[in-house]
Amino acid sequence: MNFLSQFNQLFNRTEQAMAKVVGIRTDGRLIANTQAGATVLLNGVATLGKTVYYDRRTGQVLGEAPDVKFMAFGV
Repeated sequence: MNFLSQFNQLFNRTEQAMAKVVGIRTDGRLIANTQAGATVLLNGVATLGKTVYYDRRTGQVLGEAPDVKFMAFGV
């Protein structure tokens, strides 16, 4: 019996992440790059060059995200 699996099923938790849309495949799926540099395939509608929120478990686009630049500073 997996309690975490049952908990996630009860509350239908989404794992939200951000990615920038860089292309659209012929089947309509979106090609996007995450902030870490990974390429993901997403389901939904978005404009090329826009940043979107998506559910990491399902790959479904949740909405448009603001364009934010991330910078790393050494300490």
